[in-house]
Amino acid sequence: MAHFRLFFIVFVATCWYASMIDTAVLRSENFPERLQKVMEEGSKRLRIRRDSEPSETNTNSEPRICYSTPCGWAVYVPFTRRVEYFMKNTCECYDESYKCVRTDDDLSVSAYVYKCRQNTTSEDIESPDDAN
Repeated sequence: MAHFRLFFIVFVATCWYASMIDTAVLRSENFPERLQKVMEEGSKRLRIRRDSEPSETNTNSEPRICYSTPCGWAVYVPFTRRVEYFMKNTCECYDESYKCVRTDDDLSVSAYVYKCRQNTTSEDIESPDDAN
């Protein structure tokens, strides 16, 4: 029984100590103003650039190249797998020797994934944009 009491006291002390070192001291003066400032700075850093906004890094008219990124997705109906539409990525294949072909099936989003590949065969399924 003495071992149990000792174990219980050590356990409680350990939990109390762990909870104390995991807390932070917050001063109440100017807290709302500081919190607002931190939230504004954080939202500026996490802001997502949309396609309609100009890019600071890519101001020239060179197209982006799809190296390991998909060049498109064919979204399909989950059970029939009938393709509803093809969504082209904003990047392009390196040159004419590369084709945007079906490489994967992403079940989580119900879409076939297309990537740029060189040395394609007649059995490869090309994207609707390249199939012409």
